[in-house]
Amino acid sequence: MNAQSTRGVAWWLSPLRPLLIGMAALAVATLVASKTLPVHTVVIWAAAGKRGLAASRSDFEVGVIIIGLVVFGVWVIAGLFLTVMPLRHVLVPHAVYWKAAGHGSEMRHRYATYLSRAIGFTYWFIAVEVVVAVVSQKNGSLEVPWLPVVVSLLFIVILLVFAVWVFADGFRPPPRPAPRKVAGSAGR
Repeated sequence: MNAQSTRGVAWWLSPLRPLLIGMAALAVATLVASKTLPVHTVVIWAAAGKRGLAASRSDFEVGVIIIGLVVFGVWVIAGLFLTVMPLRHVLVPHAVYWKAAGHGSEMRHRYATYLSRAIGFTYWFIAVEVVVAVVSQKNGSLEVPWLPVVVSLLFIVILLVFAVWVFADGFRPPPRPAPRKVAGSAGR
């Protein structure tokens, strides 16, 4: 019995978990925004108390939904490429190990998991930006143009750190068992 046949459905569906959690966070943030945002929403503040970019609440909601669908489309297309691309064309650290017979499904599973985490984190980022828009409508001290910029920069830095970790340590092959010494052969 090989390793693929012993893996259950939960193992194959586990990459979906971060994506679904991120989508749920975006859905909750969008629902909260639809109930709490004023009819005319300031998306970007030019300066404290001065509107830079405003939109109606429904336009804001539609824009968030379209962005969410675009992110989902990126995930689907990347997953499709990952599925149909031959292993010899996949860029992966420790390629000798991962492209050897029997390790391809684990490599694809890891790629799918890391892709899903990145896309799930992108949904969280969009949700946080929606929350920033909601909070800045009611709080005069948060009517500043730099708050969405700081959130965006944090997202970029965290996503870059995650990408570096994935390629530096995320594909490290499992440790090989140490060779066993045969008793009585030490003196030869």
